[in-house]
Amino acid sequence: MSEEKRQVLNLVQEGKVSIDEGLKLLEALDTPGQGGTVAPGHHGGHRGRMLRIRVFDTEDNTKVNVNLPLALAKVAMKFIPKDVSKELESENIDLDELLSTITEASSGKIVDIDSEDAKVEIYVE
Repeated sequence: MSEEKRQVLNLVQEGKVSIDEGLKLLEALDTPGQGGTVAPGHHGGHRGRMLRIRVFDTEDNTKVNVNLPLALAKVAMKFIPKDVSKELESENIDLDELLSTITEASSGKIVDIDSEDAKVEIYVE
């Protein structure tokens, strides 16, 4: 079983996505051109690239680690609540453009925010 499929099943098990959402994600992985375990430009069984998000809360030592295969990122964006999407749009944040930039970027850190309350790191591997 691919690592990406295992991650989707873990999300379902942890209750972070519904069973129906998990099925859609698994189907997207099996659909040629939309997913799979090999990212564009990778051949010979190399793992696909990952979007990694790390959040560290300085007040209560909470840590959040999100590892999302880039192949799933576009599908996962469909699950963003409409009110959140509207709020992002009101802040002039275009998620499609952001995803396009991320998928075209070479590996490395994309975002590094260090404030009094939290530290956020987003990078592609």
